[in-house]
Amino acid sequence: MAIYGVIFGLFFKAKPDQVYGTDNYLLFLLCGIVPWQFFAHAITTSSTSIRSNSNLIKKAVGFPSEVLPIVTVISDLISHLISLTLLLVLVVVLSGQLSVVVLFIFVYLFFTSIFAVGIGWILSSANVFLKDIEQILSVVIMGWFFSTPIVYSPSIVPSKLLVFLKLNPLYYTVEGYRLALLSGKLLPLSDIIYLGGISFLTFVVGGLFYWKLKPWFAEVL
Repeated sequence: MAIYGVIFGLFFKAKPDQVYGTDNYLLFLLCGIVPWQFFAHAITTSSTSIRSNSNLIKKAVGFPSEVLPIVTVISDLISHLISLTLLLVLVVVLSGQLSVVVLFIFVYLFFTSIFAVGIGWILSSANVFLKDIEQILSVVIMGWFFSTPIVYSPSIVPSKLLVFLKLNPLYYTVEGYRLALLSGKLLPLSDIIYLGGISFLTFVVGGLFYWKLKPWFAEVL
Protein backbone atom coordinates (compact mmCIF):
# COMPACT_ATOMS: atom_id res chain seq x y z
CA MET A 1 0.00 0.00 0.00
CA ALA A 2 2.83 2.38 0.87
CA ILE A 3 4.40 1.62 -2.52
CA TYR A 4 1.19 2.55 -4.36
CA GLY A 5 0.92 5.71 -2.28
CA VAL A 6 4.45 6.79 -3.18
CA ILE A 7 4.23 5.86 -6.86
CA PHE A 8 0.82 7.33 -7.62
CA GLY A 9 0.63 10.01 -4.94
CA LEU A 10 4.13 11.46 -5.21
CA PHE A 11 5.56 10.50 -8.60
CA PHE A 12 2.39 10.64 -10.71
CA LYS A 13 0.78 13.37 -8.57
CA ALA A 14 -2.52 11.47 -8.50
CA LYS A 15 -5.35 13.35 -6.82
CA PRO A 16 -8.84 12.25 -5.81
CA ASP A 17 -11.77 13.55 -7.83
CA GLN A 18 -13.68 16.43 -6.28
CA VAL A 19 -16.72 14.20 -5.80
CA TYR A 20 -14.96 12.56 -2.84
CA GLY A 21 -14.59 15.83 -0.98
CA THR A 22 -10.90 15.38 -0.09
CA ASP A 23 -7.49 16.15 -1.57
CA ASN A 24 -5.81 13.58 0.66
CA TYR A 25 -4.61 10.85 -1.70
CA LEU A 26 -3.59 8.53 1.15
CA LEU A 27 -7.10 8.61 2.56
CA PHE A 28 -8.53 8.09 -0.91
CA LEU A 29 -6.22 5.09 -1.43
CA LEU A 30 -7.02 3.52 1.95
CA CYS A 31 -10.77 3.71 1.34
CA GLY A 32 -10.24 1.64 -1.81
CA ILE A 33 -7.54 -0.72 -0.56
CA VAL A 34 -9.40 -1.85 2.59
CA PRO A 35 -12.47 -3.34 0.84
CA TRP A 36 -10.31 -4.71 -1.97
CA GLN A 37 -7.99 -6.54 0.43
CA PHE A 38 -10.97 -8.17 2.11
CA PHE A 39 -12.33 -9.48 -1.17
CA ALA A 40 -8.98 -10.54 -2.66
CA HIS A 41 -7.89 -12.35 0.49
CA ALA A 42 -11.30 -13.99 0.91
CA ILE A 43 -11.37 -15.55 -2.55
CA THR A 44 -7.69 -16.51 -2.35
CA THR A 45 -8.03 -18.36 0.95
CA SER A 46 -11.40 -19.90 0.10
CA SER A 47 -9.97 -21.26 -3.16
CA THR A 48 -7.79 -23.66 -1.12
CA SER A 49 -10.33 -24.42 1.61
CA ILE A 50 -11.37 -27.81 0.19
CA ARG A 51 -7.95 -29.10 -0.79
CA SER A 52 -6.41 -28.02 2.53
CA ASN A 53 -9.10 -29.98 4.40
CA SER A 54 -8.93 -33.08 2.19
CA ASN A 55 -8.53 -35.50 5.11
CA LEU A 56 -11.69 -34.21 6.73
CA ILE A 57 -13.66 -34.53 3.49
CA LYS A 58 -12.40 -38.06 2.79
CA LYS A 59 -12.91 -39.42 6.29
CA ALA A 60 -16.02 -37.61 7.52
CA VAL A 61 -18.78 -39.07 5.38
CA GLY A 62 -21.58 -36.60 4.89
CA PHE A 63 -19.52 -33.64 6.07
CA PRO A 64 -21.04 -30.41 4.62
CA SER A 65 -17.87 -29.27 2.88
CA GLU A 66 -19.71 -26.35 1.31
CA VAL A 67 -19.41 -24.51 4.62
CA LEU A 68 -15.62 -24.36 4.36
CA PRO A 69 -15.49 -21.48 1.84
CA ILE A 70 -18.21 -19.72 3.86
CA VAL A 71 -16.24 -20.04 7.10
CA THR A 72 -13.15 -18.71 5.31
CA VAL A 73 -15.02 -15.65 4.05
CA ILE A 74 -16.50 -15.03 7.51
CA SER A 75 -13.00 -15.22 9.04
CA ASP A 76 -11.76 -12.62 6.55
CA LEU A 77 -14.89 -10.57 7.22
CA ILE A 78 -14.01 -10.36 10.92
CA SER A 79 -10.50 -9.18 10.08
CA HIS A 80 -11.97 -6.67 7.66
CA LEU A 81 -14.25 -5.22 10.34
CA ILE A 82 -11.18 -4.54 12.47
CA SER A 83 -9.48 -2.78 9.53
CA LEU A 84 -12.68 -0.87 8.80
CA THR A 85 -12.85 0.35 12.40
CA LEU A 86 -9.30 1.68 12.16
CA LEU A 87 -10.14 3.29 8.83
CA LEU A 88 -13.16 5.03 10.35
CA VAL A 89 -10.97 6.45 13.09
CA LEU A 90 -8.43 7.65 10.52
CA VAL A 91 -11.15 9.31 8.43
CA VAL A 92 -12.42 11.20 11.48
CA VAL A 93 -8.89 12.27 12.47
CA LEU A 94 -7.88 13.45 9.00
CA SER A 95 -11.17 14.88 7.75
CA GLY A 96 -12.84 15.80 11.03
CA GLN A 97 -16.22 14.44 9.97
CA LEU A 98 -18.14 11.25 9.33
CA SER A 99 -21.63 11.03 7.87
CA VAL A 100 -24.37 8.67 9.03
CA VAL A 101 -24.33 7.42 5.43
CA VAL A 102 -21.25 5.42 6.43
CA LEU A 103 -23.64 2.82 7.85
CA PHE A 104 -24.56 1.93 4.28
CA ILE A 105 -21.08 0.46 3.92
CA PHE A 106 -22.47 -2.66 5.57
CA VAL A 107 -24.87 -3.08 2.65
CA TYR A 108 -21.95 -2.99 0.20
CA LEU A 109 -20.01 -5.32 2.49
CA PHE A 110 -22.88 -7.80 2.65
CA PHE A 111 -23.20 -7.93 -1.13
CA THR A 112 -19.43 -8.26 -1.55
CA SER A 113 -19.33 -11.10 0.98
CA ILE A 114 -22.09 -12.94 -0.89
CA PHE A 115 -20.15 -12.41 -4.11
CA ALA A 116 -16.96 -13.71 -2.48
CA VAL A 117 -18.71 -16.87 -1.25
CA GLY A 118 -19.99 -17.59 -4.77
CA ILE A 119 -16.53 -17.10 -6.25
CA GLY A 120 -15.08 -19.16 -3.40
CA TRP A 121 -17.37 -22.10 -4.16
CA ILE A 122 -16.36 -22.03 -7.82
CA LEU A 123 -12.63 -21.74 -7.15
CA SER A 124 -12.46 -24.23 -4.28
CA SER A 125 -14.29 -26.93 -6.22
CA ALA A 126 -12.29 -26.28 -9.40
CA ASN A 127 -9.10 -26.43 -7.34
CA VAL A 128 -9.86 -30.05 -6.47
CA PHE A 129 -9.46 -30.99 -10.14
CA LEU A 130 -7.12 -28.25 -11.43
CA LYS A 131 -4.02 -27.81 -9.30
CA ASP A 132 -2.89 -24.68 -11.16
CA ILE A 133 -5.88 -22.64 -9.97
CA GLU A 134 -3.83 -20.84 -7.30
CA GLN A 135 -1.20 -19.65 -9.77
CA ILE A 136 -3.83 -18.56 -12.27
CA LEU A 137 -5.80 -16.79 -9.55
CA SER A 138 -2.81 -14.69 -8.47
CA VAL A 139 -2.49 -13.36 -12.01
CA VAL A 140 -6.24 -12.75 -12.29
CA ILE A 141 -6.30 -10.87 -8.98
CA MET A 142 -3.48 -8.59 -10.12
CA GLY A 143 -5.37 -7.75 -13.31
CA TRP A 144 -8.61 -7.35 -11.35
CA PHE A 145 -6.88 -4.93 -8.98
CA PHE A 146 -5.85 -2.55 -11.75
CA SER A 147 -9.24 -2.80 -13.47
CA THR A 148 -10.86 -1.59 -10.23
CA PRO A 149 -10.56 2.16 -9.43
CA ILE A 150 -8.41 1.73 -6.33
CA VAL A 151 -5.27 3.75 -7.09
CA TYR A 152 -7.03 6.11 -9.50
CA SER A 153 -10.33 7.96 -9.81
CA PRO A 154 -12.86 6.64 -12.36
CA SER A 155 -13.08 10.15 -13.81
CA ILE A 156 -9.67 9.78 -15.50
CA VAL A 157 -10.80 6.68 -17.42
CA PRO A 158 -12.07 7.29 -20.99
CA SER A 159 -15.85 6.86 -21.17
CA LYS A 160 -15.62 4.00 -23.69
CA LEU A 161 -13.34 2.03 -21.35
CA LEU A 162 -15.28 3.00 -18.23
CA VAL A 163 -18.31 1.13 -19.57
CA PHE A 164 -16.34 -2.11 -19.33
CA LEU A 165 -14.85 -1.29 -15.91
CA LYS A 166 -18.38 -0.80 -14.57
CA LEU A 167 -19.15 -4.45 -15.31
CA ASN A 168 -16.83 -5.23 -12.40
CA PRO A 169 -18.83 -5.58 -9.13
CA LEU A 170 -15.82 -4.44 -7.10
CA TYR A 171 -16.02 -1.12 -8.91
CA TYR A 172 -19.20 -0.40 -6.95
CA THR A 173 -17.87 -1.76 -3.67
CA VAL A 174 -14.84 0.52 -3.79
CA GLU A 175 -16.84 3.52 -4.99
CA GLY A 176 -19.49 2.87 -2.36
CA TYR A 177 -16.93 2.82 0.44
CA ARG A 178 -15.23 5.99 -0.78
CA LEU A 179 -18.39 8.00 -1.29
CA ALA A 180 -19.79 6.98 2.11
CA LEU A 181 -16.55 7.54 4.04
CA LEU A 182 -15.23 10.65 2.35
CA SER A 183 -18.21 12.63 1.12
CA GLY A 184 -21.21 11.14 2.91
CA LYS A 185 -22.91 10.11 -0.34
CA LEU A 186 -24.65 6.96 -1.51
CA LEU A 187 -24.11 5.12 -4.74
CA PRO A 188 -26.93 5.64 -7.25
CA LEU A 189 -29.75 3.15 -6.66
CA SER A 190 -29.12 1.51 -10.04
CA ASP A 191 -25.50 0.80 -9.02
CA ILE A 192 -26.58 -0.74 -5.71
CA ILE A 193 -29.12 -2.93 -7.51
CA TYR A 194 -26.45 -4.04 -9.99
CA LEU A 195 -24.00 -4.92 -7.20
CA GLY A 196 -26.67 -6.85 -5.31
CA GLY A 197 -27.93 -8.62 -8.43
CA ILE A 198 -24.50 -9.76 -9.60
CA SER A 199 -23.59 -10.84 -6.07
CA PHE A 200 -26.64 -13.05 -5.61
CA LEU A 201 -26.39 -14.40 -9.15
CA THR A 202 -22.76 -15.40 -8.50
CA PHE A 203 -23.78 -16.92 -5.16
CA VAL A 204 -26.41 -19.11 -6.86
CA VAL A 205 -24.22 -20.08 -9.81
CA GLY A 206 -21.30 -20.81 -7.48
CA GLY A 207 -23.50 -23.00 -5.29
CA LEU A 208 -24.81 -24.98 -8.25
CA PHE A 209 -21.29 -25.39 -9.63
CA TYR A 210 -20.03 -26.58 -6.24
CA TRP A 211 -22.79 -29.13 -5.63
CA LYS A 212 -22.40 -30.44 -9.16
CA LEU A 213 -18.74 -31.34 -8.50
CA LYS A 214 -19.00 -32.22 -4.81
CA PRO A 215 -19.79 -35.96 -5.29
CA TRP A 216 -16.32 -36.51 -6.80
CA PHE A 217 -14.30 -34.61 -4.18
CA ALA A 218 -13.46 -37.56 -1.94
CA GLU A 219 -12.45 -39.73 -4.90
CA VAL A 220 -10.15 -37.12 -6.49
CA LEU A 221 -8.63 -35.87 -3.22
